[in-house]
Amino acid sequence: MDQKGIIDKVQDLVRNGDVDQAKSFIEDHKDDLGDYYQRAKDLLGNDGSGITDKIKNMFGK
Repeated sequence: MDQKGIIDKVQDLVRNGDVDQAKSFIEDHKDDLGDYYQRAKDLLGNDGSGITDKIKNMFGK
């Protein structure tokens, strides 16, 4: 799975209120995320609040 696919899945999980599952998904795909791993992990640090906007900014959307 590519970085965009992983981030899209994380966004879907957070939108559905599955923050813990999103954290687990990020951990499972940390090698695939490369440089984005720590950034994605930090975004979920406050229970996913504002993650959608932050992820869009991270990818320049």
